[in-house]
Amino acid sequence: MIIKHMGTKTVKDEQTGEDKQISVEIDISHLVNKSEWSGSRFQAARKLKFTYTQEPRDPNWPIYVVGIGETVKGYSEDGILQFMGNVYAVERKTSASTIDVTCYDNMFILSKSKTTRKFTNMTAEDITKSVCAEMGIKVGNLAETKEKITFIANEKSGYQIIVMAYTEAAKKTGKKYQSIMNGDEVCIIEKGSLIEGLVIDQYRNITDSSFKESIENMINKVMIVDDKGNLIRYESNDEHIKKYSMIQAVYKEGKNKNTQEEVKNIFKGPERTGVVDCLGDYKALSSYSVEIRDIITQLSGKFWIKSDTHAFKDGQHTMKLEIEFENLMTKETVEKNQER
Repeated sequence: MIIKHMGTKTVKDEQTGEDKQISVEIDISHLVNKSEWSGSRFQAARKLKFTYTQEPRDPNWPIYVVGIGETVKGYSEDGILQFMGNVYAVERKTSASTIDVTCYDNMFILSKSKTTRKFTNMTAEDITKSVCAEMGIKVGNLAETKEKITFIANEKSGYQIIVMAYTEAAKKTGKKYQSIMNGDEVCIIEKGSLIEGLVIDQYRNITDSSFKESIENMINKVMIVDDKGNLIRYESNDEHIKKYSMIQAVYKEGKNKNTQEEVKNIFKGPERTGVVDCLGDYKALSSYSVEIRDIITQLSGKFWIKSDTHAFKDGQHTMKLEIEFENLMTKETVEKNQER
């Protein structure tokens, strides 16, 4: 990855002849020892972390300063912008003569900035535009739902509100959505789109892989009781009980609870996880799906990327993908007593 820092340069004003400062992108890739670019379905913002050399004891070594709050961009080798964000942490290590820099894209701002708002008969896309305008974030392409919703967001982050809006819209459209950053613009995509032109293959680009299946957290029967503990009814997954034995949980009904939805979320089936280490490809990002052909671990077919970590060192681009076996959407529930 080519890393550029937004710095300043002194130039002569053509009209006045006086010196003035202009913003410029400064390529600092030649100073960077290693970098890591990552994201996850559960993380609002993508992160770029890199380490560069700083040797003040060597008069021939260039001194370069990257400060917190400043802008950093990451490009692929063919010049396509992959990351744009701000520096949130800088750590200097004297003995190693290195500086560690941690950056997040602008979804970080939305995840940290809170507000209280009431939204009445607005689509998820209009709610997104409104929240981003309040928090000073640009908006790009937003998946259209055309479904109007109403709810109150009480002391919620901008990111939570956007997820709440699209969670409610998804109930009506039947689709799944995910927020991403394209440069400095917030975009909402339909989650799970297949990455075209990329196949993760054991004979071509996989260096390691693993697959795990577990029923340690399984719940296949739920006892539903009222607020005094009296039995109302049972709900069960008979197929799983027959195959794996019965494991039961208890759910207590309440006034402002959506019993059907919450009981549904209690059930847990077999958990399957997979991790693939392979040669890097910038297109492989969380929220998209990818084709994998790995006979040994039985990871063959279409899978959804839960998290991705891209590493860049010594001219090599590698990645670790954690995959999911179904297309899941990150959700944020609207409290029933705050819907209207």
